[in-house]
Parts: sequence; C-alpha cells; structure tokens
Amino acid sequence: MKNEKASRLIKAYLDDTATAEQKAQAETWYIKAAGEQEEPKTSVDLSTLESETLQFLREQQTAQKPVRKLWTIGIAASVAAIVVLGCFATFWFRTNQALPANYANDILAGGNKATLTLGNGKTINLTDVKNGELSKQAGVQINKTADGQLVYRIIENQVPEINVSTNTISTPKGGQYQLILPDGTKVWLNAASSLSYPVTFTGRGQRVVNLSGEAYFEVFKNKRQPFIVKSSKQEIKVLGTHFNISAYTDNPVVKTTLLEGSVEVNAKTILKPGEQSSLSGDQIKVTPVDTEVAVAWKNGDFMFKNEPLENIMQQIARWYNVDVVYSDPQVSNKRFGGTISKFKNVSEVLCMLELTEEVHFKVEGRRITVLSKK
Repeated sequence: MKNEKASRLIKAYLDDTATAEQKAQAETWYIKAAGEQEEPKTSVDLSTLESETLQFLREQQTAQKPVRKLWTIGIAASVAAIVVLGCFATFWFRTNQALPANYANDILAGGNKATLTLGNGKTINLTDVKNGELSKQAGVQINKTADGQLVYRIIENQVPEINVSTNTISTPKGGQYQLILPDGTKVWLNAASSLSYPVTFTGRGQRVVNLSGEAYFEVFKNKRQPFIVKSSKQEIKVLGTHFNISAYTDNPVVKTTLLEGSVEVNAKTILKPGEQSSLSGDQIKVTPVDTEVAVAWKNGDFMFKNEPLENIMQQIARWYNVDVVYSDPQVSNKRFGGTISKFKNVSEVLCMLELTEEVHFKVEGRRITVLSKK
C-alpha cells in the first residue's frame, strides 16, 4: 500500500468520516504489512505512517476536533493512537505467532447459547437442538429458526388454555439469545441471564415477564395490554417502546435505559428517550446517557465511557465465561473508555486495555488475573 493512500485512509479514520470499509482497511493495514515483511517495525512505510498519524492527531487536538474513541486513560490520546495502530502489527493478531508468556492460553468469544425450560419442567438445549418446531403449548407453536431465534407463534383457530404455563429461557456465561414472544415483542438476552414468560398473553390484562440479568426489549404496542418487566426490586411498565434493562444479581444497581417511547419505573418515575434510571436500594436516579453505550452488547461490541475496570471485567467475565481475580484491589477503580468487538478473542480485548500501560493481565485456563502497572 502506498503512503499517499495510507495517509488518506488514516486521515478519514481519525476525522471519523471513513466508511465502514475504509475503517476496516485502516485497522488491518498493519496486519498486512506485518505479514509481508520479516521486520515490519523497521519498514519505511510503517515509520512514515506513524509520523503522519501523530501529525494528524496533533492537528485535530489543536482544532479541537473529536478523535476516534480508543482504549485510553493516563496517557495522551495521540500516543495511544500510535500504540493502538502499532498493536495491529505485532504478534497479538498474527495467527502464526505464539501468545506472550503471561497468556498461557487464549479464550474464544461467546455465542448463541441458551436453554429453554417448558412449563412441564422439560429442558431443551437450544444450542444443539435442530431448527424447526420444538413444542406446542396453549395454542402456541414454539420454533427455533435457522438464524438462531426462538419464536412463539399463535396457532390459528385454537382456543388458548385457561391455565397457561410459564416458559423460561436462560443463557449461560458466554451465551446470548434472541426470542420473539407470542405478542410479537422482540427480546435480546445477554450472557448469564434468564427471562420467564407465559406462553401466551391472550385473555390477560397485562403482559408480564420476569428478568434476571440483562435484556433489550422492542415491545409490540398494545394500549389495552401494558407490558410489564419485573426484575430485582424493579417493575417497568410500558405500552410499546425500546429499552434496555441490566439487573444482574452481582450488581447492586439496576439500570434501565430508554431508546424510544416512554417507560414507568416502579410506578413513580417516567423516563424519556436518552435517559437512564439507576435504582440502588429504594433510590432512583435519572441521568441523560449515550444510549449507544448501553446497547453496545446487543450490537456486538464492548463500549465503555469512563467506566471502572471492575465493571468492564464483569462484562468480560460473563461473555468469555472466565473468573477474574485482582492482585491489587485498587486497580479495579481505574477508569477506561473505548470500543472493540466482543467477538474478538479475549487476548485481543485485554491487549487493548494493556496498551494504556495502566493495567496488565495474566491468563491461566479460564482465570484472568488483573495486575497493576509494573
């Protein structure tokens, strides 16, 4: 790749005007360069590109232009950008190189994994079961689609049963799943979460579901039948809207983020789009937030803004099904920000954090030890 073309790509990348394809080109150029030469770090092209990148960053800082988000804290954004770009030229992302000594093994990202428990107690492993009809209950057909969704469909000309059973879908650590409820409501379930719901809402005054963990909802609008989400110490009432609830039992704060419509929290607080409620004890705090951050997990990313490392590692632990321990508890309070695909191997995610030189990691089996700066 010629330097002139590389410069245009990097400038568009930093100006945040690059297309998705251009961003991918910019981020993978170093990989290609590393694969083409035995000593990529001494390449004239690489040196030139690094200098030009630093120059562009300095120009942006002077002009107060936004810089593309990176895993940065405790170091200047310009230096971090060079290091991040340089990271793509190292063995971290080259399949023909071994992992560093502190990474005894790598861990793959999670995927679509879940278990469905029917009203009669029967369990179905949704990961392994074949696509197609799984069961029929209360005039409702339950299907697994080819794209990995669980879909409830009301069967025509069948009268719903009076005693409607409850189903529960549960995701393990390292799992996620999407389902469509019988009323048409769409639900995305995050890792280590569960949702319980009746197999049909027909004939009921309310549509009530129970959540543990995290889920994103796109509720089918029905003014005559409010949709209720019950979770730890919280009850959300909606008619038709898009929102995210994070209610993990290992987190003392329940967060509800509204993207569209309106929701009522615990019958006393109304959220508007772009707002997030945080319930701690019996206190509710409402703040404006970047909704993109709250639903990044649904869109395939880890995205953080000034987030404590402890919260970041909780998400990593759930998604990669690992245990996290700290050699120094103080390091858990350090704050980080940035974005990276959650479908990367865990080594790549940790590498991005390590580039800040504020934290280090040791991976042994399914345990990640967090080390403070050396």
